[in-house]
Amino acid sequence: MSALDPSALLLTATTAEPRPGTLRVTVTGEIDMATCPRLDAELDRAVAAAPERLVVDLLGVGFCGVTGVASLGRLRTRCAETGIDLALKPSRVVRRALDNAAIAPLFRLEERVIAQ
Repeated sequence: MSALDPSALLLTATTAEPRPGTLRVTVTGEIDMATCPRLDAELDRAVAAAPERLVVDLLGVGFCGVTGVASLGRLRTRCAETGIDLALKPSRVVRRALDNAAIAPLFRLEERVIAQ
């Protein structure tokens, strides 16, 4: 990452291994044309690590454009091809973007339960 990279101000993506065989990529900020390359690079590293399970935590995402939806679609395909169990934890914004694109049913979504 360059100090002059403005996408670093708009999106952060960090990877952790909460338990053996599971990687969690936590994404916060905005997913759009400017930040998608940063997201794709982090997701590519996660897939290359070949975990049994990959959890993408998107609860901190406040904007998800069509490029973000496309990125998640590509991730789904790569995980299916390599046998990685993929789960998304979408924010309301990400869930709406997936629903609008009619691809939400293609993912295993681990939704946050909000107490009434």
